[in-house]
Amino acid sequence: MKTRRLATTGAALVAAFGLALTGCGTDGTSDTPAGNGDGAAAESSAAPADPRAELGAAAMKLNEDSVRVEIKSSVLSGGGVMDPTAKKLDMTMDLGGQGSFRMITIDNDGYLKYTGVPGMSDKWLRLDISKLDASGQMNLMPDGDPGGARQLVNGVVDIEKDGDRSFSGTIDYTKAKPGDKAVEQMGEKGKAVPFTAKTDDQGRLVELVVDTSVLDQSLGKMTTTYSDFGTEVDVQKPPAAETQDAPPALLESFGATTT
Repeated sequence: MKTRRLATTGAALVAAFGLALTGCGTDGTSDTPAGNGDGAAAESSAAPADPRAELGAAAMKLNEDSVRVEIKSSVLSGGGVMDPTAKKLDMTMDLGGQGSFRMITIDNDGYLKYTGVPGMSDKWLRLDISKLDASGQMNLMPDGDPGGARQLVNGVVDIEKDGDRSFSGTIDYTKAKPGDKAVEQMGEKGKAVPFTAKTDDQGRLVELVVDTSVLDQSLGKMTTTYSDFGTEVDVQKPPAAETQDAPPALLESFGATTT
């Protein structure tokens, strides 16, 4: 089915877009010290010496401010802006030969529009974000972890510090995104995916490079950068006449509850 194939551009969305932007543990619980508000700020300012804790603190800072995100890879590229505190997001992604899509979220209201994709509506597709699975591909800013930073922390299995602001290690996607259909398709390969990361002089995560060639040679490396912190995020809902409900098949492939 066309909608299912698009939804599971899978390894690409999860490895780059999903891991960079979505979180797990919507109730705010995690085995890794994390939090929001004063707790996150306190963790970040502590400047942990342990590489895992230091990268975790840098990632958690993505929950604190609006940011511009850019993603580059051989099969997926694009970017946009997100404001985790206001739960607003506007991202446009090029899927190469499969066309492109734009995703807008305002709180729990999501709108997805495909361009250049045969068989897909040219209207905006409405999504109820609250019905999407916590670790699904399109639940980009879930409750309890709006910036999605905790997912990266939960998925790291090995890490070392390569310099003052550089890290390298491996990510276990089964821990980062438990239950995700695209992750399940990765099999054992998804349990040890190499990554590198960089932080800035304020201790914020500014670059994440995931070597998804271990999943499929055609995927290569996927680079996500975070910049322009504090940028304005002005997101508006599409006109009602230009929208329609997303088809059940697409919602189900995103892990949504449709009943």
